[in-house]
Amino acid sequence: MIAPSIRLAAVCLSLFAASVTLAAEPAAEVCAPGTGPLGDPIPEAFDAKLVTELVESAQAQGNLDRGIHAFRSAKFACVSCHKIAGHGGAIGPDLSDVGKRLTPQQIVEAIYWPGRTVPPEFNTWLFQRTDGQVLKGYKRNETADALEIFDPTTQKGTKVAFDDLAAEKPFGSLMPAGVANSMTDAERRDLVRFLTALGKTEGLAQRFKNFEQPGEFVYDNAPLDKVAWDLWRRPINRDRIYDFYRKEGLHFRAQANLPHLLPAFPGLDGGQQGHWGNQTEATWRDDRWGKIDKTPVLAGVTHLPGRAIPKGVCVHVGGPNKLSTCFNPQTLKYEATWNGGFVTMSPVRHGYLDGLRPDGEIANNFQAQAPDQPFEYYGYYRVGSKIIFAYRLGETKFFDMPTVDQFGQLSRQVNTIDHHPMAGLLRLAPTQWPEELVVEGKLGNSDGPYAIDSIPMPTNNPYGTLIFPSGHDFLSDGTAVVSTMTGDVWLVSGIDDQLKAVRWKRFAAGLHQALGVVVADDQIYVLGRDQITRLVDLNNDREADFYECFSNAYKTSAGGHDFICDLVRDKQGNFYTASSQQGVIRISPDGKQVSVLATGFRNPDGIGLCADGAVTAPCSEGSWTPASMICLIEPNAKTPPHFGYPGPRNNQPPALPLVYLPRGLDNSSGGQATNPDPRFGPLAGHIIHTSLGCGSHFLVLRDKVNDQPQGAVVPLPGNFHSGTHRAKYNPHDGQLYISGMASWGSYTPDDGCLHRIRWTGKPLQTPTAFHVHQNGVLIDFAQPIDAAACQSAHQFAQAWNYRYGPGYGSPEFAPSHPGIVGHEAVNIADVHPIGDNQIFVEIPELQPVNQLHLLLQVDNQEPQEIFVTVHQLDAPYEKIPGYQPTPKTIAAHPLLTDLELLKKKEPNPWQQKPADQPLQQLAIAAGPNLSYSAPTLKAKPGQTIALTFKNPDVVPHNWVLIKPNTLSTVGDLANKFVANPAAVLRQYVPESDDILAYTDIVSPGQEFTIYFPAPKEPGRYPYLCTFPGHWMVMNGELVVE
Repeated sequence: MIAPSIRLAAVCLSLFAASVTLAAEPAAEVCAPGTGPLGDPIPEAFDAKLVTELVESAQAQGNLDRGIHAFRSAKFACVSCHKIAGHGGAIGPDLSDVGKRLTPQQIVEAIYWPGRTVPPEFNTWLFQRTDGQVLKGYKRNETADALEIFDPTTQKGTKVAFDDLAAEKPFGSLMPAGVANSMTDAERRDLVRFLTALGKTEGLAQRFKNFEQPGEFVYDNAPLDKVAWDLWRRPINRDRIYDFYRKEGLHFRAQANLPHLLPAFPGLDGGQQGHWGNQTEATWRDDRWGKIDKTPVLAGVTHLPGRAIPKGVCVHVGGPNKLSTCFNPQTLKYEATWNGGFVTMSPVRHGYLDGLRPDGEIANNFQAQAPDQPFEYYGYYRVGSKIIFAYRLGETKFFDMPTVDQFGQLSRQVNTIDHHPMAGLLRLAPTQWPEELVVEGKLGNSDGPYAIDSIPMPTNNPYGTLIFPSGHDFLSDGTAVVSTMTGDVWLVSGIDDQLKAVRWKRFAAGLHQALGVVVADDQIYVLGRDQITRLVDLNNDREADFYECFSNAYKTSAGGHDFICDLVRDKQGNFYTASSQQGVIRISPDGKQVSVLATGFRNPDGIGLCADGAVTAPCSEGSWTPASMICLIEPNAKTPPHFGYPGPRNNQPPALPLVYLPRGLDNSSGGQATNPDPRFGPLAGHIIHTSLGCGSHFLVLRDKVNDQPQGAVVPLPGNFHSGTHRAKYNPHDGQLYISGMASWGSYTPDDGCLHRIRWTGKPLQTPTAFHVHQNGVLIDFAQPIDAAACQSAHQFAQAWNYRYGPGYGSPEFAPSHPGIVGHEAVNIADVHPIGDNQIFVEIPELQPVNQLHLLLQVDNQEPQEIFVTVHQLDAPYEKIPGYQPTPKTIAAHPLLTDLELLKKKEPNPWQQKPADQPLQQLAIAAGPNLSYSAPTLKAKPGQTIALTFKNPDVVPHNWVLIKPNTLSTVGDLANKFVANPAAVLRQYVPESDDILAYTDIVSPGQEFTIYFPAPKEPGRYPYLCTFPGHWMVMNGELVVE
């Protein structure tokens, strides 16, 4: 593997040391790519001994591919002057067969002292004509009375008579004498190794020519194992590419001459339909939740005229006017009332983003203030259709029930808890959902080590409710407790070996985006966006009667993407969850205290708790998150690490994730779980990761070098019926259960799913541990390996990096070629069997990379696949035959290169305020639900406009003005532009003559002002947000009149 040649500032290295401790192995030179210690200065006088030393070291340690890279490097500009296989400049000699024409010593001499060996025809002369004109070039086609002066830069000759020349003198070689002084010792060795092999190594010149062109291979979209991936023919997967990386490895590992560059994953659904493939906002539009009966209570972000209540509890009170109200636990007041209906929500993205809105005419908009004395909200009771709030005001505890007075107005029945008229009825609440809905499960294919059993959803239920499972856990008798995104909690019993009669019973309803469940001592805790609710059944009818506010200590907001996801609990009683706003947090056993463990997560839809107390959390690709990833927070971290979103903090590089997840495997990540039960077989005790986007799961392995955690993922076979994001084991049967739900960007067919991953008792061959060394990767396996298969079969390795920055995700970049999309083939020198269950994959040129993909034949079965994230390399592994210590330069981490690239942002052409011009002030903001606050703006023709765009949302947006009737055209360009590495530098604004003005991408909580002339022609000029995926919803019009 070849390190990138971008030069990094020394200060950047010192900053990075705060997050990553570089290897201390004495044999390794630790440096930034291309900036290691320069070689000793070349003496001016020829030194034969120096030539011999370089020739010998080049043959012993030089690398052909790194030599190609040095030759092509802009820093040395060799390729600007010399051709190889028809590629390059023509100023100097063609070097396609230079290794056959010159000895290695002559080649070194030409590099170190170019003036000594340059052929006469490439010596440059200066000529002065009789009119004073000076020409420079090579002498060509000399006759008795004239000669041709050939200019190597223009490749044109000028014939000049000798009578027209006043003087001439030699100028020497155009090859600069100091080039070698700007090289490291490694670069000198590699360059000489490459040049001496030209003309003698078959295919090398052609390899040079195609060095930055990825090889090609033909593949179909279908999965390799159609039995395990039996949902591949569903319409949602009609264009999905299955097993891309594995197919790539199988194809290229059989080639004798492996191309240096290999194709990157083309993108979802082939990459031709935009960043999200064939899915669009229309795909995710779903108005069913808005239409179903949600009375008498539903908690959610409640949008009232001019304001939003982040923790609103909406209650349908009833009466002749069908009165509803919104109670605010943060003020203990009723914020508004309305008549006619209850609540509704936008159909955009299933209704998840926009919260609740009154479905009726506002009667009162109170805008109440919080009490001026201490108070505490306890929750509410449900007694039939009546809702009774409980709280403490000062030292007194109250019950507060909204009712309707004789005039149809809101009336509050408030009294102390002992004297309230409902006090004696709380334990006598009638059963609301008596039905047990019976479904028959389906056992999965048991031919392999693990089967995936399916438990259907009771979609045709008497309540018309939607079932989007968002979390689950288990009671001591094995009954599952399942929460849903729409606020329900279900008890699922009858989960036995055969799943013949599984019974669903509705236990609770009306919660605020219930995205996690924990059962502790048979008490049910449900994570909502507003609070952790402890559900208490007061009369043993298997329904919750008291919705107790166990903890509302964490933060929330009205932002559409501000989800709070998943809930786990440790042995000490602490709770953990992942918040888009706060990060990974720990909540004390009493629910009163919150500790922030880590920040910088983008859309962390899950949480995991490891046996050693470490916490894991996923991030999904997007801005400042180049690929989906799993982050690990160690239990004894001194300060909360920041994992990069929405950008670096305090001029420090972000903390590194445990492992990156290739987009072709996981485009939107869920949570993690560890099943410690030995009844779960060979995967017991290992981390299992879930993918919301792909409906799949992975084995996660942990490594640590120099105190830096790093990890690997192994794809596991099988698919799930919905976007999997929760996994917990059932202590009753020892198996792992996975639940999931539909969401945007999920390649799964159903609203929801509940599955059991069951060990069949059969053996499983899989990697179970790994450790990265400077010269390769040590891997343990669950089953014995076959030494003969390891050493006789084709083995395959490739690597790629991502680009950290404000761009939406990242292409897969070849590590040695900044800006080149593609994978880089990695040479495996050997695969050494180490004992019965272990191998060492010898990779002498291994460097830190975001993704190292290995496809390894270790027995006579299917090859094993593992994706490793390499942050740090331990000391060389010496227990292999013929090991010899070799000096090695360890490149700086790829993230440092990314930070340098961020300094090259293009300036906004509309940011300069014009002097002495009257300005028409316009203001617009990002609204809820991917919208602008103003769907229409007005301006006068030709008037200079000062437009300020504010972004109160929790995701980035911009504002782009375009010509009339071009919305679809520019929007389509914007969707496709996201794959361009330059997109972030251009603020996600594609190149188009239809674009008239634009703001920068504005981060959450920021604003940006631009100045531009309004169009002179009256008309309706669309504006839109070109941030990926927003334009179809987020647009409006500037009316010029």
